Amino acid sequence: MTERKASVETIRIHDVSENGTLAFDLIDFLALLAPRSMQAVWRVSTIKSVLPQLERFDATGEGGEKLEAFANTDETLTGRHLRALAKQTTQVIWGEFTAYLSGKDRQDSDHGPWLTIRAIDSSYFEIATGDEAALKTLRGAFKQIGPADPPFTLRS
Repeated sequence: MTERKASVETIRIHDVSENGTLAFDLIDFLALLAPRSMQAVWRVSTIKSVLPQLERFDATGEGGEKLEAFANTDETLTGRHLRALAKQTTQVIWGEFTAYLSGKDRQDSDHGPWLTIRAIDSSYFEIATGDEAALKTLRGAFKQIGPADPPFTLRS
């Protein structure tokens, strides 16, 4: 029996607090999606865009500086390490966080990423995954959520 790959769905989350800022950040996604987010291997990178001026990584706080260093390398980090850095981060403004389960690397074409989190200009986050349980968890946790149609302009 051949295993069928789930199609990837991208959702956009806009929940804001009373002062108009996003009501969540990377640390909240990691907590909601545990334990899988802790078991994953993560790659931090810049946002990929057809517009070169939008290809960036920006996060504030001590953890943000460390995350930016990871975005400028090809190193991976554990879910626990990412959580520790996210706790030290004030805000992720721009950035992409891609999770692989079972140590699968991004070059492994048979096993793509489990989940990708994109922070877009402090305006919203996008989550791309084929994991229906993760999507259900996210839909239950946020109020302003919908399809990212189309997702942020990505370069293939």
